Amino acid sequence: MKTQISTRSRTTGIAAIILVLVAALVGMRLEFDSLQSPDWIFSDPKTAEGYQWLANNTETDAAVLAWWDYADGIEKIGNREAVIDEASKNIRNAIGGYMDPGKPWHKIEYALWYPFESEEKVKDVAEFFLSENATSAKEIAREHGSDYALVMSGDLGKYFALVMASGGNFSDYIIRPTNISVPVTDMRPYLKKQTIFTRMVDGDDIEGFSKAFDNDRIRIYKLS
Repeated sequence: MKTQISTRSRTTGIAAIILVLVAALVGMRLEFDSLQSPDWIFSDPKTAEGYQWLANNTETDAAVLAWWDYADGIEKIGNREAVIDEASKNIRNAIGGYMDPGKPWHKIEYALWYPFESEEKVKDVAEFFLSENATSAKEIAREHGSDYALVMSGDLGKYFALVMASGGNFSDYIIRPTNISVPVTDMRPYLKKQTIFTRMVDGDDIEGFSKAFDNDRIRIYKLS
């Protein structure tokens, strides 16, 4: 009799543990899905305006070179293909949700459910933006069937992730601030090179490209 009670008690305990784990996984999945929600792309009218321009002014089969976190806007508002949709595993530390220090379990969520992009494709996009001349940048764009590139005017903060994805050395692109205790609010004084990325972010005229759209928030260039 005691054996039966003991067995029943262990079974009940195991079942309770399984239920707790299942509930935790369901909760984590719901939280992860909320992190991946594209609703944020509709919150900025100027950004949405740029994506809508893609829908109204580009070829239906057009592909757009942009950093991965703009893929939702390109695809869901612009109805165009983004060359990359997500981050690759080697730059997962650049994903804001992944690195949330207050929620370390996010790393488990991303490991279980995040659809990481091909490292090779992310590297290609990074190398496109880090190119110092239009010729090398356009070669990469054509490899991916893309005639358009998209950036935001406040994108210089993504420069670290681009260098990381390219496999390059930060010291080749960025001067390390001497006073690291002071937050860097403007990276421009620390840039060693002018790249396609820095020039597009600044809205410059670039030989080999024509600026197709610019509302001071979102900038879209076309290969010429």
